[in-house]
Amino acid sequence: MITPNALPPALPGWYPDPTGVPGHRYHDGQVWTAHFTPAPQQPLQQPAERRFTIHYGFALLAVFSLIGTLVPSIFWFVAVGGGASEPGTDPHVAAGTVGFGTVLGVIWLLWGGMWTLVWTAFAIQHTLKGRRR
Repeated sequence: MITPNALPPALPGWYPDPTGVPGHRYHDGQVWTAHFTPAPQQPLQQPAERRFTIHYGFALLAVFSLIGTLVPSIFWFVAVGGGASEPGTDPHVAAGTVGFGTVLGVIWLLWGGMWTLVWTAFAIQHTLKGRRR
């Protein structure tokens, strides 16, 4: 029979194989028997299909920020362009009076563009963080 490496259990039953082989061997209360059951094979785990999900809250903020930036800016630039092309006005005087609209449009584009980039970065960062889980 098989000689155990440690003291055999006193009660009959299935115990881990004393030789170190993965599986269980039957002990009849006095000696180890030839009855052996191998350890169950671990099925190969297929990696779960990863879904690509967008963090829609930040993505919507980015879209609304973009719309809220472009619409007023386009309005200001169109209004500036319309004032300078009126017939009978001096171009130098017209350029001076509408300079504020141009400056306001550029500042609004920079400010809104910055927030659009911030919300887009948050949407991307949260989307990638969700994929790492």
